[in-house]
Amino acid sequence: MRTSYGPRAVFPLLVGASLAVLLALVDGNVDHAALLMKCSERQDCLTKRTVWEHFTSDLPSCLVNARVWWSSKSLGIPVTLVTQLSAERLDQLKAQCATWGGPLAAALYVPLHNPSATELLETSRQKLEAMIAHADELFRNSENNNNGHGCQLRLALIYELFADPRAQILYPVNSLRNYARLMADTDLIANIDVDMVPSLSISTALAEPQTLAEYTRACRSGAVYVLPAFETHCGGTSYADSVAVDGKKAVIQGIKRCVRRMRPKAPFSHNSTKYERWFATDEAYSITYGPLFEPWFISWRWGTLWYDYRYRGYGKNKIVQAAAMNATGAIWLVSPHGFLVHRPHTESRARKDFLRAKFSRKDMQALRGTVYEHVESLWEETKAEFADGKYVARVERDFQVCLGSLPWWQSSGGG
Repeated sequence: MRTSYGPRAVFPLLVGASLAVLLALVDGNVDHAALLMKCSERQDCLTKRTVWEHFTSDLPSCLVNARVWWSSKSLGIPVTLVTQLSAERLDQLKAQCATWGGPLAAALYVPLHNPSATELLETSRQKLEAMIAHADELFRNSENNNNGHGCQLRLALIYELFADPRAQILYPVNSLRNYARLMADTDLIANIDVDMVPSLSISTALAEPQTLAEYTRACRSGAVYVLPAFETHCGGTSYADSVAVDGKKAVIQGIKRCVRRMRPKAPFSHNSTKYERWFATDEAYSITYGPLFEPWFISWRWGTLWYDYRYRGYGKNKIVQAAAMNATGAIWLVSPHGFLVHRPHTESRARKDFLRAKFSRKDMQALRGTVYEHVESLWEETKAEFADGKYVARVERDFQVCLGSLPWWQSSGGG
């Protein structure tokens, strides 16, 4: 089990750059956690504290690793589940880990209102240290789980400093997805939101060499495997967890009672999956991408596009990446081996504010400066870039530097 702590913006710098490189090698093996921490060691986020205008001007945030944990468990299935979460979603992370049989890379986010531009205030320090303690306990419990099931957890605690408290609603979902993916070192990845529990059956299937080879071969050739998504409307979290464990038969039985297709009131989001065909087949099948499709899928790490950091708060963040994948020629397949179940939770403030503005019947001028108005304006710009063949996902400069420094991201393994 390896852990590394954060930079001087929160605690004293661990080491100088050259010494950090040496410490990142343990008995000739790469210490992934130390190398990830090195990405943050020279960042000074006190002078780059986030304000609302950074969002409306599409400026990147300053995100810093406070601590990184990396499981020392033996590798399970060579497919990394990539996710992100805020503190109130830790129980969702536990549920994901319980049914996933491979590495799980998670970015845990802590926003800190810090009015001072010269020092981290005691209140911010205490909040961060408390979150480190909670995350450390979760990680140690995961490491001590020796029942033969569950994930190999890789966890990065990432904080952001805010000068403007109202800007704390701007959850940097796409940036966190990207930073979490930095912890993936397997050829295949699955980008899945933390409130979606993967069925146990997909890990079981991918543990079979022939099935894994089939997925790897297809993904290296430009295919992605969509995991059909469902939600429950009764039974609470325990029922959702049981469906994920019990498999496809539980979904079919549950459709008559507590299970339904994901987001039935927003059919464009998931209907491209062709649920009726999934119910009736045990084979992978191809589908056609439809506008506003926002699936979760397994893909080749090297061929999966990054998420656009400009989309934060709520709205269109995953849709943009799926549209970009489609524009580059992704082949959409649906996995017959597994599915996802939404785990019920309280609605986020960002989502509430977004939907309140969306259905307010106010025109965009009246909504100017809201998350909804800016995201919709950004989406119109993005669609125009797609039409002209000029869209490129925006990623932060600091992220690019980190990506270029990590040895497991420097080769595509001959794929």
